[in-house]
Amino acid sequence: MTIIATPSPTASSRRPWPRLAWYAVLGAGLLLGLFSFGYQWASGLTVTGLTNTVTWGLYIVVFMFLVGISAGGLIVVAGSELIGSHRLESLNVLAVIVSGTAIAAAAVSIIPDLGRPEMAWQMIVSPQPMSPLVWDMAVITIYLAIAAIDLWILTRPWPMPRALRVMAMVSLPVAVLVHSITAWIFGFLVARPFWNTAILAPLFISSALVSGTALVLVIAWIVHRVTAWEPPPHVFGDLGRLLAWFVAVDFFLLSAELITAYTSQTDYHLAPLHMLLTGRLAPVFWSQILLGVLVPFVVYAVPRLRARIPLLVGAATLSILGVFAKRVDILMPGMYDPQVSMAPGIPAGRPDQGFIIDELYVPTWVEYGVVVGIAAFAGALITIGVRRYVLPRPEQS
Repeated sequence: MTIIATPSPTASSRRPWPRLAWYAVLGAGLLLGLFSFGYQWASGLTVTGLTNTVTWGLYIVVFMFLVGISAGGLIVVAGSELIGSHRLESLNVLAVIVSGTAIAAAAVSIIPDLGRPEMAWQMIVSPQPMSPLVWDMAVITIYLAIAAIDLWILTRPWPMPRALRVMAMVSLPVAVLVHSITAWIFGFLVARPFWNTAILAPLFISSALVSGTALVLVIAWIVHRVTAWEPPPHVFGDLGRLLAWFVAVDFFLLSAELITAYTSQTDYHLAPLHMLLTGRLAPVFWSQILLGVLVPFVVYAVPRLRARIPLLVGAATLSILGVFAKRVDILMPGMYDPQVSMAPGIPAGRPDQGFIIDELYVPTWVEYGVVVGIAAFAGALITIGVRRYVLPRPEQS
């Protein structure tokens, strides 16, 4: 199933230092993440930047982002299989590895946000059907199983076209569902008007297609540059064309939501919207629009620019960062908009602090350390997957 070229299977073995340096970076990141998580577990969420007003922060942003990447990558693979296109077939194994890794990292990222992760087993032994977290846990587990089965089918020594098609028919709706459930966790909160919109699920899915496809492109380029793996030359241009459409649809949905919210002229819509357009989140929002949407779209849409692979990879990297910023723009306005506006306000949740109505959330070193650990965990899984299932083996040369 995977197209492999083997110019020199031992080329990387003659240059062990870059590989060892990469392993050292991953190991250091994992140690930092474990130390930060252990410190938070022992001390409680008070060592984070979360308060009584801002109860969701960096961990939830990372969770939303990783779920999107996982769904986007698998949607592209399943969609190509269902329409009978073989142009991206060489990326199937890599895309499944990236998608499975992202959903595994997403499952890990929600644990430090629980506050008391040692009680997470209660969701398994006594699940509450009305809890959105239970549904998220269920669909993530199913998604992980689908990614594992897909990887097993794709790496068999004999082709299994019928099994691949069946799995595509199953994985495509599950991939859509996993991100829809994440969006509904936000959208069903009537007390947060900025999130309570029917377009949130389509908006999550469209940005998932952008980030998932862009990450597959970037990782494929990196693997191609540092190993003996050789994908067909046309795959990067094909992914670029797909990204042009995905970015355009995502921007349209975002614009439709913002225009509708602005023209409604209702206070509960205008307050968080002003935070994005002219307030404290304006630098993040406008950077996302300019660097995460407009600049990459020009590269994707113009054939001469898209043909320059380093420029295309740079645009894909900007798209990934833009989607991460978009997750911040979705989460934080709903958190910054206070639910209680009468004096004396809301306690900030810190010792010796008075009562305040609104505050600025700033992640602490503990949160950054945990996120670095999650990134290292994802990098380790992708590295293992690439070495085990993507790179040519000596007996294949």
